Amino acid sequence: MGKSSFQLQGSHSDSSMLRGLKQYVPRAASRLRTNTGSYVAEFDSGFGVGTKAGDLIEQIDTLLHTGQVIKDGDTCHVSRLVWNYRDVVVKRYNHKGLIHSLRHTIKKSRARKAWLHARRLGSLNIATPKPVAYIEHRRGLLVWQSYLVTEYVDGQMLYDFVRDDTVAERQRLDAIRKVVELLDELWKHGVTHGDLKHTNVLVTENGPVLTDLDAMAAHRWTLLYRSRQKKDVARFLKKMSVSPELHDHSRTLVSIATDSPKELTNTFDTIREAGWTIRCRKDLPRNAMSDLLSLGDSPGEAFAKVQSSQNAEVFKGKVTLGGADHVLYMKRHLCRSLLDSVKRIFRPSRARRAFNASLMLRQNGIGAPDVVALCERRFGPFCTHNSLLTEEVAGGRSMVEVLNDLRPDTGAGALARRRALIRAFAEMVGRMHARGIFHGDLRLGNVLVVQNGPSPRFFLIDNERTKKFHRLPSRLRLKNLVQVNLFIHGITDTDRLRFFRAYLAVDPSIQRHYRRWAERVIAKTNERLSRKDWPDS
Repeated sequence: MGKSSFQLQGSHSDSSMLRGLKQYVPRAASRLRTNTGSYVAEFDSGFGVGTKAGDLIEQIDTLLHTGQVIKDGDTCHVSRLVWNYRDVVVKRYNHKGLIHSLRHTIKKSRARKAWLHARRLGSLNIATPKPVAYIEHRRGLLVWQSYLVTEYVDGQMLYDFVRDDTVAERQRLDAIRKVVELLDELWKHGVTHGDLKHTNVLVTENGPVLTDLDAMAAHRWTLLYRSRQKKDVARFLKKMSVSPELHDHSRTLVSIATDSPKELTNTFDTIREAGWTIRCRKDLPRNAMSDLLSLGDSPGEAFAKVQSSQNAEVFKGKVTLGGADHVLYMKRHLCRSLLDSVKRIFRPSRARRAFNASLMLRQNGIGAPDVVALCERRFGPFCTHNSLLTEEVAGGRSMVEVLNDLRPDTGAGALARRRALIRAFAEMVGRMHARGIFHGDLRLGNVLVVQNGPSPRFFLIDNERTKKFHRLPSRLRLKNLVQVNLFIHGITDTDRLRFFRAYLAVDPSIQRHYRRWAERVIAKTNERLSRKDWPDS
């Protein structure tokens, strides 16, 4: 986050910082892989403490039949048992013929796929039984059968829960709401379950839990993802006819959760007048339209110009819309060059890109100012004027201002507030990256902080270059991490370690390569800081 920390003096400082980073990597990432005779297995490092890996492998079939049998079918056998003082569930995927084995040897065994997907969900904070081991029994090169071991989770299958006469209707409706919220988190990451029947969802005291993950898929292509998501929804709604209220409630919740950013724009009206096209919120009264049109043409006396970059004009003012006062910001994007005006023929205006990105951020649980209207004026194929009106973030202050205010105060309270702020910010950036979102200019001046609650909330501004990917490219992740670290005052190496630790805990996809990432961030930040005297925002 700053020049004073990243322009380190010699290799000793670099190496000491990297050694410090090592202790902050979450320990849950460690695991043990072993080959024992005809078995290949992988264990969570804490699962086999005090025992040999081969002990479980040798006894696995005996344990399955002596444990509490939950399911015994042609496809799989599931038992609950205690191993090494741990309450676990073992699921064996049975051998079903040579072709079946060949297919799962090529595609990965079902146990290994379930193991990998469970670890993925764990990194995304999506509830699923913790995987502690998977075992593959091989004959030659073929996977003959496989075993998945997870921690036992005490709960009731959703299928039974919604049909339980002892459960009140309100409790059932609340459970369905929580399940859909969980699925919404899953879908936001471009992941589909693949077998979303009600027996694969557990209702527990701490909320719903997803099980049976071997058919899960993480999608790179939008069309395939949408197709698989529809199958998930259809499978989930299939057994909701147990009551009309439950069915209607489920359909409503799922329709909201599956809204795409493009569908969210349907909450805006479109009006055309005097050469302007304006997308404005539907909840605004019709008599407010003329006011918005006049604002698009000229901000008027109610708006005062505020500081902005040379490529835009920003105005702040208070207007009355529908009898209520609103503090609005209008950002007018200026034409930067002749080339920029030509680009506008082939791609959306900067204001429209900011409009779409703001809706996308809010849909993904990332704070952004509430959009009031998008104003565009065209001359033939050219977009000559484009502006975005947003509501003021009440109580919001720039992250730079907040950190500068905390810097002179060396008391224990101010130090604790600064640490909490850095951790919370790192968690927000981690969640954003975990969802494949890149912010085009993540300097701290573009982050607003609201501190009127138990924990700080963050709102991102200047979103015209913000994009969402199914998988965030490494170069863009690096760019954001470097932008965060361009703040040059009052941030120590310990603060950086604290940021990186919290970031890894939320988005652990780079945990295994944390040292390489730390080196890249340090090198790139030093390179950018050496080019020019960067501002504090």
